[in-house]
Amino acid sequence: MSAPAFTRVLSIQSHVVSGYVGNRAATFPLQLLGHEVDVINTVQFSNHTGYNQFHGQRFPAEHILDLFAGLQANGLDAGYTHLLCGYMGNSDNVRAVESIAKQLQSTNPGLRFVLDPVLGDDGALYVPEELVALYRDVLCPLASLVTPNQFEAELLTGITIATIDDARRACDKLHELGIPNVVITSAQLSGSENVLHLIGSEMDTATGNSDQFSIEFPRLDGYFTGSGDFFAALTMARHASLAPQFGTRLGALAHACELATATQAGIMEATQEYQKATGISVPPNLVRGTRPSDMVRGFELRIIPSQSLITNPTKQFTATRIK
Repeated sequence: MSAPAFTRVLSIQSHVVSGYVGNRAATFPLQLLGHEVDVINTVQFSNHTGYNQFHGQRFPAEHILDLFAGLQANGLDAGYTHLLCGYMGNSDNVRAVESIAKQLQSTNPGLRFVLDPVLGDDGALYVPEELVALYRDVLCPLASLVTPNQFEAELLTGITIATIDDARRACDKLHELGIPNVVITSAQLSGSENVLHLIGSEMDTATGNSDQFSIEFPRLDGYFTGSGDFFAALTMARHASLAPQFGTRLGALAHACELATATQAGIMEATQEYQKATGISVPPNLVRGTRPSDMVRGFELRIIPSQSLITNPTKQFTATRIK
């Protein structure tokens, strides 16, 4: 399903020369699904930081704001329908995105701001701890859709997620911040060792009614980089296409997540098959400085070889209503 011709996205997140994380993971699927995409990079590295070495720069907030000012000077900011944000890295960049979001929303009150709050995963922060409160108090109230993983949702809400009910309460807590659409992208719930859960919640801001749902999908053995960035872009792309068709009716987010999960699962499975075929595995306690580059490269999602799964996923997942 293609996006409307007028859909135009400004994506602000990290960039690598080689590999698929940040804007490199987000731009291609968005474009393939019919969205115009402009990018501002918060960092530019040779490769992601999981390799033994990486070169490049972390850009200051002034750089991000200067690029946006150039867009404004030429009237290029007027056409954005969506803002997608991922890795910021520091508090100044969060404030820069706040400024850009508010200016875009002033220009277009109907702008959809999709926020992937890249804070950490598996109990470990990627960023300074001070960013948790900034994301929660500064960016979340401006967002139309957020896509935290389990750990990030727990950080933003203060709720430990062990059950579906916990996840529902976390979604409600995020709604209280003013976010109408919430997707907890992957949660390991008690008693579900081989299954992960996506938990989503779409709220009608006029009535307060919500459509809460879950999607179960298999937990794959292996290691994958860029999956969160890729999934946020897929969800945004599908939701942007579906929301106009649903109008004021609830259900667009659930269907968007079904399609995004189908693509994500297919590409992760293709990546796993590539890892097995090439003998790539994840040795325990492997630290930076001892990681063979061929192995780390094998963790990159097989996006280009599997691009047909973006437009026409072969797997099917069904959202189950939980409220």
